[in-house]
Amino acid sequence: AAGQRGGRVVDPNSLHLALLQSLANRTPLNPGQRDLVTAMATSDRRLMLAIAPAGTGKTTAMRVLGTAWTESGGTVIGLAPSAAAAKALADQLEVPCDTLAKLTWSLDHPEQPTPAWMAAIGPRSLIIIDEAGMADTLSLDRAIAEVMIRGGSVRLVGDDRQLSAI
Repeated sequence: AAGQRGGRVVDPNSLHLALLQSLANRTPLNPGQRDLVTAMATSDRRLMLAIAPAGTGKTTAMRVLGTAWTESGGTVIGLAPSAAAAKALADQLEVPCDTLAKLTWSLDHPEQPTPAWMAAIGPRSLIIIDEAGMADTLSLDRAIAEVMIRGGSVRLVGDDRQLSAI
């Protein structure tokens, strides 16, 4: 999946405005965060990964990425391995967020109503999976595959030193 290209990219003006907005909102990004946002916004790679220790501002950077993505006409959805992490992500990104388990359960039960956020995943979608290091491999693989099938892009964010539950 990491080798797939042809994904949606953010136009330079939307990226620049999102970076300026973070300054105006008194949440300026440090040079590493700016580089991360720029790389993830302007790459046509369908899957990208950001690894950094807890507390380094990954979620803050994803908020700016999400702003740039939506300002350029895309949609953003957040996923996380736990309900608490999904809630924290929703509070930061201010976009629909849910658990990886909800996505995989919905895929396994097509006879049940699909969540609106899931039905909206398409070529203009950016799916940010937070705490990716805590996610189980099968759920992560299933989520990435589904987003790829629908034409969307995925950005994984996490700390490789954190371990998922057994």
